Amino acid sequence: MTILNRGQIVVFQTENFQSWAKQNSEEDLFFSSQGEPTVYLIEEEFWEDELILEKYRKKIIRRECSEICSDETKWPVIKDNDQFRFYFQDSAFTLGELNDGTVGILLINHLVY
Repeated sequence: MTILNRGQIVVFQTENFQSWAKQNSEEDLFFSSQGEPTVYLIEEEFWEDELILEKYRKKIIRRECSEICSDETKWPVIKDNDQFRFYFQDSAFTLGELNDGTVGILLINHLVY
């Protein structure tokens, strides 16, 4: 078996995103009080939290917003990590080998502020 090291960014939509979504959705939406996150696999790059989010932020925004509204002119303008966190909560994780030799998810950085 081959083990491939990967990190992941786990993104939860905030109430601000849900409010935007309800106003701009092309369909009726339902959000549960305990929403499910979206998990984005990334290269294992955990040197600097802000740089990781900076690198993947546009791809995440495009994916999350396109699921709600195909008209990009209606998408929120998100130019930096602080604006990103207005709409999303995020955490970064990596897969790694635990002390007992098993593979598990290790919390590297918790980026939620």
